[in-house]
Amino acid sequence: MAVAAWVILLTGAYPLWQAWRANRQTTLSHTIVWAAVAWVAWCAALLAEGLRPGTEPVTLRCVALCLTACALIGVLGARRPGVGPWNFVLLGLLAVLLLPLAEGLGELQLTWPRLLFLAGTLLVGVLNYLPTRLGPAALLFGAGCAVELAGILPGGVPDGMRGALAVGGLLLAVTPWAAYAQLLRQPPPAAEFDRLWLGFRERFGVVWGQRLREQFNRSAAHAGWPVVLRWSGLRLTPGAARPPAAVQEEIVATLRALLKRFGPERMDAVGPNDGARG
Repeated sequence: MAVAAWVILLTGAYPLWQAWRANRQTTLSHTIVWAAVAWVAWCAALLAEGLRPGTEPVTLRCVALCLTACALIGVLGARRPGVGPWNFVLLGLLAVLLLPLAEGLGELQLTWPRLLFLAGTLLVGVLNYLPTRLGPAALLFGAGCAVELAGILPGGVPDGMRGALAVGGLLLAVTPWAAYAQLLRQPPPAAEFDRLWLGFRERFGVVWGQRLREQFNRSAAHAGWPVVLRWSGLRLTPGAARPPAAVQEEIVATLRALLKRFGPERMDAVGPNDGARG
């Protein structure tokens, strides 16, 4: 199964490339690079397991999990100014996560507190995308990481769990395609505001999404607009009439101004033609 997972993971280069094309002009470009490095590490771990059946590439598995955690946390710092220096924070996080390998001179010396810290870091990244359209892919990814974490348990893997480790690699391998399929499944909304908002929400997740919602709703209340930004999109306040076209343009302009810290003016391309449109 490790070989099959490795082959599927290799094909994941396509959705990863599409993610790069869609986000290369946004503050997520650094995060995509971290994700690509993590993807290479997973390819190496699954290949090593496939070439030597019955062995456990614990070191490669640990490195891949640590790089994955850094990629997930990279999203939390993806805002201008500061997106560049955030990479130094991620390098520090990576150094801390890899301490069990450094202390063992390449042999994993993992303790339960450090394992829980790694698991918690991964969990934060998974939860960030659960309320978005990428939620099913995030669940797959979280399950795969949980199985892979079981492969580096302090004291070794229980005999009853050894057969399940291959399932973890398979879950991780199909995650890029699951995420890509979710983004293709629904057409973008017709309203320009909702296209911008949902495009941002799917990219950056709940942490930045909630922050931007708060900022916009404060601006709307200050301007006296009869609208409120919900998680699913812009809605009129109860009993309010639809604002005139001039006010609607101001509303969209306000959202665009808030998005400038995260990337180019267009943030609504989340489908198969992301690179061409974004």
